Amino acid sequence: MAFSQSVIRSQALAKCGVCETERPIKWKCIDCSKLLCNHCKEKVHPEFQNAKDHQVVNIKDLGQPTVVELNINKQYQTELPGIAKIFYCDDDSMWISSHIDKVLQRVKPEGTKLSVLSSFNIRVYGMAVTQSNNLLISTDGMKLKQISSNTGTLTDSVYDVSPFLPIPLIITNDNKVLVAGVNSDYPNPGRKVVILMNQNGDHERMYEHDQHKQPIFTFPWRITSTSNGNIHVWIK
Repeated sequence: MAFSQSVIRSQALAKCGVCETERPIKWKCIDCSKLLCNHCKEKVHPEFQNAKDHQVVNIKDLGQPTVVELNINKQYQTELPGIAKIFYCDDDSMWISSHIDKVLQRVKPEGTKLSVLSSFNIRVYGMAVTQSNNLLISTDGMKLKQISSNTGTLTDSVYDVSPFLPIPLIITNDNKVLVAGVNSDYPNPGRKVVILMNQNGDHERMYEHDQHKQPIFTFPWRITSTSNGNIHVWIK
């Protein structure tokens, strides 16, 4: 007599990666790589270090393409032939630059037009506003330039990246200056770096090589950082 035997395959229920209970799993933190129940997502995970920067998604959305929709809210007309850089200030004014005309302007919206508050004939590769509301600029030179928020004058700053030419720059959350630089005779082959400086202009750290002592950057075109100190560089 032949007997048939059914094979029952069971699968263990996924547990919350924080409390390790069998509460229903609804969420996943992409940064922590942890599955989360509702309780831990709302009460426990927010207490993690830098949790406010973490991406927490519904598990139903995992693997789904992200759809971003951009809508035009307002438009303003400028007389410049093209805008390469723009920086919005707390007083609703903006710094805009035209790479074609080598012009930097501080403007303020008036209706559908931009009223020019000040203008400088200077090529801008990167710009950022300091804690004291001064504008830092990377231009043709190894020192960052500075425009005073009080006097509107253009002067050399304390930030010197020689022997490199600065391109993109940002102010970090702890008010340090992060600059990417290239060799002074670019586009000839040479060194490419990212330099972190304190408010006195002292070089605190320079990034150039990976763990295998190979150059990290080909051409550091854009740069940004997160609140927990991670640096992101767009290489052109």
